[in-house]
Amino acid sequence: MELSILDTCGLPDGSILSVRSGPTRRQSPLPCATPFKLPAGPWPLRIDVLAQLGKSPAGTGLARPGADGRCRVPLDARDGRRMSVTLQVLDGKGARPSTAPSPNAQRGGEEGGADGPPARRRDTEAEARAYLDRHRLHEFMHTLFELLLRERPVDPYSFVAERFREAARLEAPGVPAALPGGAGAEKPSRSSVSTAPTSSPTVHRDEAPPGPASPGGAFQVTVRNMRGWSLARLAAEPDLRVGALKERLAASLGVPPASQQLLWWAETMPNDTTLREHGVPSDGATVHLVYGAREPRLRRTLSGSSDGGLKLWSLEDGELLRDFGCGGPSAVLAMSVHWESMRAVAGCLDGRLQLWDVESGLCGRSWAGHREEVTALDVDWAGARALSGASDGTVMLWGFDQDGCLLSLAGGSAVRALAVDWPAMGACGGLGSGLVRLWSLATGARLRDVDVGAAAAAAAGTSVSAVAIDCVGQRAVSGLEDGH
Repeated sequence: MELSILDTCGLPDGSILSVRSGPTRRQSPLPCATPFKLPAGPWPLRIDVLAQLGKSPAGTGLARPGADGRCRVPLDARDGRRMSVTLQVLDGKGARPSTAPSPNAQRGGEEGGADGPPARRRDTEAEARAYLDRHRLHEFMHTLFELLLRERPVDPYSFVAERFREAARLEAPGVPAALPGGAGAEKPSRSSVSTAPTSSPTVHRDEAPPGPASPGGAFQVTVRNMRGWSLARLAAEPDLRVGALKERLAASLGVPPASQQLLWWAETMPNDTTLREHGVPSDGATVHLVYGAREPRLRRTLSGSSDGGLKLWSLEDGELLRDFGCGGPSAVLAMSVHWESMRAVAGCLDGRLQLWDVESGLCGRSWAGHREEVTALDVDWAGARALSGASDGTVMLWGFDQDGCLLSLAGGSAVRALAVDWPAMGACGGLGSGLVRLWSLATGARLRDVDVGAAAAAAAGTSVSAVAIDCVGQRAVSGLEDGH
């Protein structure tokens, strides 16, 4: 892409403007007469303003070098200080001094390094970017470190090695044009190692799948869920309505169109709009699908964002009903809604809990207790109380009309899931260690630990990644990292 500098404000005369996009940096003295040529892509942009501190006087030449080829060149400093540069001149006739740099460094530059010809450097950079984009290595490494910091395994090197082996197995020579959503049929990309929720989708320049070429002008669209797993890949006309796209996804995934919500760059895509109107690029893009098919009568959904705010949506037409604004400085990671009373409890990245009035869009109460992010919630709306679990291994009981925590329980490792039998005041927690721990909320005592899931994971050489618990029925389902 080309980036032209049209105007500047407040930059002193003689400044040098330096612009960096991804791995490429371009510089030019002000005013910038020619545009900067930078690589296209979702790179972070950095602009630096450099000032000239000094320069050599007009007519400066090399002074008579000494016996070892050294000579000193004086410089004129802007602030009057003494400045100089000491050079070493080699004529190639005598022995090479030990202080002279190795010629291998220059040879490396001639082959495309920092000192090589500009055209060759650009070609090398373009080839490197194409290689990284083709294998999605930027996305893979980003999500790998995100998962590493979230899980914090005891042996991080073995954990990272296993993720690389998984990515190698997922690197297939061909991916079908549409990936069915049935159990066992989904084939994720190698970037799907991350299971952390996200509120800001990333554009992926996906390569066209093998097979028949797409119709002229068709858009290549990859549909993923909010955890990064690929759901479908299809070609769509630029003027195709989002509602029609949902119909195609319903036929492929089995999710009713009324339960689908498509997001592009964290913005909802209404049914009566087209891909072209949203600025979706034709060379390949990823949209994210949020769906709520659990309750057919459900007409609304509430989402939490990375700025701590909430948004209320209509599932009938995908329109935004209410933007609650920013509720705090921390992202919302867990949430429970009671639609009859229009209230919601949100658990945040900074360990806080918030009680929201969905009708008015106001945050009524906020509690601080956990040292790390809230990962699980179970709310007793009739009793006006909630149980929260966090990555710091603590489980806390809260009362809506109380200012502080009523009861604190120790989990020992990150809490992944909670289930409560409120009439019996019994609670179950699915822990990162694979255990399911049972507590009495009446006394705060730990009743027992169930290690069946942890033992099964250890026997398979993997670990527990998710738990769902039926506290009343005294049963649980564990999901393992190897897919079982």
